[in-house]
Amino acid sequence: MTASSTLVNTAEAAELRLVHHLGNHDATSPFVMNCESFIANSDAASLLDAVINYRPALDVLMKEDSDADEAVGAFSLLAALLDRVENKTLSGQIVLRLAGAVEDHDTGSAERKMNMLCALYNLRSGAKEKCWLIGRILALCAFSGDEEMVLTLLPGRNSTLGNLLEENALERLMMAFSSDGADALDKADWRGLFNVASTVVNRVAEVCAGKDLDKEAIGAQSLKQRFLLKLLATYGNDAVDDDGLRAAREAAIGAIRDPVTLFNEQRSILSLLPIQQLAKNSRTSNLHSCLEIFQEGKLEDFQSFAKSHPSSLTECDISEETAIRHMRLLSLCSLATEHEEIPYDAIASTLQVDTSEVESWVINAVNSGLLTAKMDQLKHVVMVERCVVRKFGMEQWKILKERLNVWKKNVKGVLDGLEQSQVQ
Repeated sequence: MTASSTLVNTAEAAELRLVHHLGNHDATSPFVMNCESFIANSDAASLLDAVINYRPALDVLMKEDSDADEAVGAFSLLAALLDRVENKTLSGQIVLRLAGAVEDHDTGSAERKMNMLCALYNLRSGAKEKCWLIGRILALCAFSGDEEMVLTLLPGRNSTLGNLLEENALERLMMAFSSDGADALDKADWRGLFNVASTVVNRVAEVCAGKDLDKEAIGAQSLKQRFLLKLLATYGNDAVDDDGLRAAREAAIGAIRDPVTLFNEQRSILSLLPIQQLAKNSRTSNLHSCLEIFQEGKLEDFQSFAKSHPSSLTECDISEETAIRHMRLLSLCSLATEHEEIPYDAIASTLQVDTSEVESWVINAVNSGLLTAKMDQLKHVVMVERCVVRKFGMEQWKILKERLNVWKKNVKGVLDGLEQSQVQ
């Protein structure tokens, strides 16, 4: 066989010791003899292939009674051989197989497996390989079966993996390894990473809910929604596949269940191509209609939808009571964008509540970060200082133009007054 790589002679003894260790020190076994031949012929690829295909070799590394540090060290030496495989395509294939052999092994602790994958990650330099490996490490941690290990993925606990899931940390890490060449991350790489991240934090949310960690569960669900939105944004003008439609459905349901927490991130959700595809599918068209209401409509629009399509809410596990609460907050925001001063009666009518409840709804909107306002309890008027904009189209441009003209007129009046006082 033609050699595919070159083994450094000074390291040959270390590789021979590794092979004998993996072969249970049976110098006459076919496995050990074949590996010795590959070392002698400087064939790193075949050596790695032989180890991966020989189940007892990995059994040695995974044995519970063996020293964990020594096992990870032996695996690191094995992974270091990948640098001597000159064919990059073949090297990449072996990386996938080696990681898969570790993950799929039915013995060995999750912690040991994670340490092995981390060692493999640290020894590789390609952006695509690192992107894939970090996804496998996150997934292994989330589905390890050890709930305490799963909870380390929660942001804010100062764990390495948990910190990676905060804000844009994952993207910054991957961009640090990316390049402009053939190894640069493409849309498929990012899509795969965001898909893993959303699945992982969903598992974290499930574990938190099972332990009555309600605040943490809500935070994890918001994080899942953030990664789903990032995933959907990778499609651009690409054809939307089944995974994209699935993610779009999950993101749409997430945006309906909680339209407030990630208001700014979700404000342009209707412009995402996979979300638009929901409207063209008979099974998801009602979901898209409901999402449109939450993005642009008012309370009466949702009530009409809920009356006409009650099964759609049930199928998506959407609480009508919670949805109405959110729609009241969003309807108040829409009203606040149209008027700088709003009578209590107008708010009560729009939100379909008693006038006595108006102030509590205004306070809720302020606490949610959707509105900044003051209430005149004597005049029963809400004075809007700032409000988030749910939709910004031609109608909103006209309103803005009118307000700017008013401000322009007021400023001109002030300047004219100053000029007259100076003349006097």
